[in-house]
Amino acid sequence: TFDYIIVHETAHEWWGNSITTNDIADLWVHEGFGTYSEALYVECIYGYESMLSYINNQKKYVKNDIPIVGPFHVNKKGSSDMYFKGSLMLHTLRSVINNDNLWYKILYDISNIFKHQIIDGKDIVDFFNSYLGKDYTVFFNQYLHNTQLPIFEYKLERNGKNTTLIYRWEAIENFNMPIIINTGNSDSWLYPNSQWKEKDLGGFDIHEFNVRDDLFFIDVKKY
Repeated sequence: TFDYIIVHETAHEWWGNSITTNDIADLWVHEGFGTYSEALYVECIYGYESMLSYINNQKKYVKNDIPIVGPFHVNKKGSSDMYFKGSLMLHTLRSVINNDNLWYKILYDISNIFKHQIIDGKDIVDFFNSYLGKDYTVFFNQYLHNTQLPIFEYKLERNGKNTTLIYRWEAIENFNMPIIINTGNSDSWLYPNSQWKEKDLGGFDIHEFNVRDDLFFIDVKKY
């Protein structure tokens, strides 16, 4: 019921025209935010669940071929994944922050603070770090400078009536993004890193266990 190209190109009045990158190696600032703006439009007009459907549909277009950020100072772009993977990275970060009022304020403040400026992608990363009081550099490195998605590895072990979840990240060094799982009735947060961890999930139907990969752009591997 709408032309996404109109939404996308209108978004470039902010992400690309008002805020422009020094080097086309950082075009994810233009195209990632521009593509993500489509999902925000869907959410505004049709609601949150429609947004989830729209943005998760973007996954099938991601190639994971070369890094999103290209080589600097040689007039060379990175992967075309700057569009859809860039958008899904922002969707993932929104889920990690888990505070929509704060998330929308961040987007608004970026567009105002960097208005009519030529910047580097690092300026955006540094802005998030400063604004949130937490270092998200590894998060951005995983999605922008590495071709592979982080892999959430897990196995479920029954202990009597209870089930133990054993889990970890297979990702770049020091990647420790929190994620959400669901056991059928409720969501809960996990805080994995590269080391195997255990969590007693109590009694539930293990067939109802799922990782909320609709909120995070990740691969999931069950053992």
